[in-house]
Amino acid sequence: MKLFLKLALAVLLLLIAAVVIVVATVDPNDYKQQIQDQAKNAIDRDLVITGDLGWSLYPLLGFKSGQVTLQNSPEFEEKTLLNIQEAAVSINILPLFSGNIEIGEIVLDGVEFNLITNKDGTTNLDDLTADADEETATDTATPETKEATEEESNSLDLSKFVLSGINITNATLKMIDHQTNETQEVAINSLQLEEFAFGQVAHFSLNSSIKNRQVEADIDVNADIFVDAALTAVQLTNLTIESDVLSDALSGSKLNTVFTSGLKYQLETQELDIQAITINNTFTGDFLDGTIYINSSDINVVEHNRVNLGKLTLTSSLNGSALQNNQVNSTLETNLSLDIAKQTAKIDTFKVNNSIKGADVEGEMNLSLKELTVSDFQKILIKQFTIDSEVVVAAIGENKINSDISTDISYDLDQQKLSLTSLKTKVDDIELNGEVSFTQQTVPVIRYNLNGNVWNLNPYLPEATENSESEEETTTASTEASEEVEPDLSILNDLDIKGSLTIAGILYQDITIGKITNGLTVKNGKATINPLTANLYDGSVSVNASVNEDGGKNSYQATTALNNVALLPLLKDAAEVDLLSGTANFNLTADGQGLTSTKIQQGINAKGDFKVLNGELYGINLPYEIRVFKAKLTGKTIEEDKLVKKTDFASLTGEFTVDEGIANNQKLTMTSPVIRLDGSGTADTIKQTVDYKLGVTPLSKTDESTSYADLNGVSIPLSIQGSFSDPSFSLDIEGALKEQLEAAKTVVKEQAKETIKDAAKDLISGEKVSTDALKEEANDLKDKLKNLF
Repeated sequence: MKLFLKLALAVLLLLIAAVVIVVATVDPNDYKQQIQDQAKNAIDRDLVITGDLGWSLYPLLGFKSGQVTLQNSPEFEEKTLLNIQEAAVSINILPLFSGNIEIGEIVLDGVEFNLITNKDGTTNLDDLTADADEETATDTATPETKEATEEESNSLDLSKFVLSGINITNATLKMIDHQTNETQEVAINSLQLEEFAFGQVAHFSLNSSIKNRQVEADIDVNADIFVDAALTAVQLTNLTIESDVLSDALSGSKLNTVFTSGLKYQLETQELDIQAITINNTFTGDFLDGTIYINSSDINVVEHNRVNLGKLTLTSSLNGSALQNNQVNSTLETNLSLDIAKQTAKIDTFKVNNSIKGADVEGEMNLSLKELTVSDFQKILIKQFTIDSEVVVAAIGENKINSDISTDISYDLDQQKLSLTSLKTKVDDIELNGEVSFTQQTVPVIRYNLNGNVWNLNPYLPEATENSESEEETTTASTEASEEVEPDLSILNDLDIKGSLTIAGILYQDITIGKITNGLTVKNGKATINPLTANLYDGSVSVNASVNEDGGKNSYQATTALNNVALLPLLKDAAEVDLLSGTANFNLTADGQGLTSTKIQQGINAKGDFKVLNGELYGINLPYEIRVFKAKLTGKTIEEDKLVKKTDFASLTGEFTVDEGIANNQKLTMTSPVIRLDGSGTADTIKQTVDYKLGVTPLSKTDESTSYADLNGVSIPLSIQGSFSDPSFSLDIEGALKEQLEAAKTVVKEQAKETIKDAAKDLISGEKVSTDALKEEANDLKDKLKNLF
């Protein structure tokens, strides 16, 4: 035994002597060129060693180098692939004889690595990958070889491995993409791993920063690492990740995030336990200010398949210009159980509570569901998904708006179909129920069938103010001044929609609309309403209309029919106009190109007809005006009519066309028991003015004898001019007088002729003509002529 010890000691002394001699006599700088040549042959890259290479002997055997640069291929604009200013590594020799591996601290300083992508998509690492033959050789290793390797690995006592540490400073990774002209930079200011050994805890820390065109971030990571010598358990404890982020998306606000957690993985049971996670996000700045705090219970993962998260909560309190300076508070509570092997997942707790408070809006909104289940990772079913809210919006009054939405939701991943069934929505007293489905395809398919009660929209209209009129004028002027833009309807090419909507009625301002039914179809760039029907003021309205995108050349066509509508209440409620009353029937066919307001008004082509029965024309009492006119003819006066100025009529009919914003009516007829009105005129829909010339023809009564004063056959010109809302009516008295004078003269002449003719007959026949009778006839004609003036 003593001899053996002496021999071993001698061998050890010889080995130490050999190492000392090599370190003392061999200068690695003498082999720089050989090293550079070998690198060129191996990876076809130029390796440039400009710093000194050196050995260290005490206290550990080590190697260190100065600057070393690995260059890119010539086709890359950036010359450097990898640059190291300083590197050092060492090992303790003596413990090796007892089976212990003690490696000294690994030091890297001033590391620069550039990952380059050229415009053609090639990178500076493409030809550095292993050869296919080598990969094949590795892949084709025999089971015996693999088993031997595993046995050798298992026989290695990792408890005798010690690494004094890793220290990396001033390292930079640049990712330069010439295809997108973007550069991202990751800087490792310091990376430190303290003494590491299997079976004991080692502390790890990292201080780094990230910078690209949109984001700048500083990141600090700290953790304690434990790996047992048998490699059956790995633990990461006291994990903390803290970051400060400036992003274009935050418009100057800063985000500080602190993440804490830990984990333990056991190889034998394949069980992963993630310690409770906390994430504290703090925003500071005008754009966004406040906190978002996330906390979870421990997360358990078994056999890489079963995941159980008992509880996850989120609380937040935010404000800033991103939220229109409203204060928004939120809380979330949920859980999750997942079985990957069975392809199932389940959530049986999901609650979200939100509140908002600001100058323009204040209220709460809550979301919840009874259960979410996933089967075969294909079908998702959500039962009793509900949203309820209570909001006050300053623009539409001080009353709270209460809304409730409930539905069952199903999603089929295979068919990519989302369905909402048993849908019930309610906003105060407004209800909308039914079902909706959405199928994701090249052209998404949407189908729906919805029905609602009577919708009273008035509580949600902005409140009128004293300045509302001036504000409206300002808005109108601003709108007119701004350039109109043709709407982009290209989305119609990307949708397939078909559905029906039925509403029991609508109240809007003073307008009352009865039951509405509507069928909508959108396909191949065309949207069609066929038809829209509604009960309207004791009658009905029917609309068939379509809009066609047609490659950006928007066009439209519509057919509208009003049947037996009570006209006066409609005009009063819709436009505060009391121009006409009666039962109206109206037909319109229109088409045109362009959907801006100006293009529709100026480019519409339309034709139609109308008929109003048993009505009144407000603003003028034509029978009274005629009586006044008659009185003037006879030199009399009548009392002023203090009743409402209106003209009763039995029917009002007409036909019209619309071209370049001008409605042209060349055939208008109104009949009543005492007058007939015929005429034509135009209405400017752009300026909203009317210009009509009509002829009023008084009709003689059957029980009275007709005289010139009855105006039988005489047409009196009537002019209607002005705005739609306040038209003016005027009779052309002067023209009527001239026409009446000519008619009266004709009558007197005819009477004079008859008188003279009768007298001449008497003279011829020898009868005695009474001088007194002739004088009386002459005086009578004279009086009639005087009455004309």
